Amino acid sequence: MAVPPMNPQPPSARLSFDGFELDEGDARLTRKGHPVPVSPRPFAVLCALARRPGHLVTKGDLLDTVWGHRFVTDSVLKTAVSDLRAVLEDDFKQPRYIETVSRRGYRFIAPVGSTGSNPVRRQAEHDASKSDDPTPAALAALCRVDAGLANLIQMVAATLARERLAAEH
Repeated sequence: MAVPPMNPQPPSARLSFDGFELDEGDARLTRKGHPVPVSPRPFAVLCALARRPGHLVTKGDLLDTVWGHRFVTDSVLKTAVSDLRAVLEDDFKQPRYIETVSRRGYRFIAPVGSTGSNPVRRQAEHDASKSDDPTPAALAALCRVDAGLANLIQMVAATLARERLAAEH
């Protein structure tokens, strides 16, 4: 059984939170429709965190994702998060957007909403809805913010459908 290759690039974050709109594909952060200037590294950290709202993103993962396996110290990450907090007007003692998980990493804690349609999620929901089994459709609906998870559900649903078809013949 062949499994479709995973997309090596994470899906672009495109979401809204507390008056902000983040569009990773267009490298844009706006607040109430006005552009918010963010340097490239802090912007990349925000995108990496926003792709996994509510989940811990380790320091190592952030360093690999944003600095691409270069030898850098944790201080560059701390500086980027500090710059990002300044841009977002977030307080590390009482965070609204970025929570520090001591010695482990960071978590994006703002409630998020989707901004526009996501073709990966839309395709996953469409494929899952064609199945006789309602479980993939229900799971795809639960992961509206996480396109990577929706893509994984799509692949699992397609594999299960192929296996079911093969078993019938």
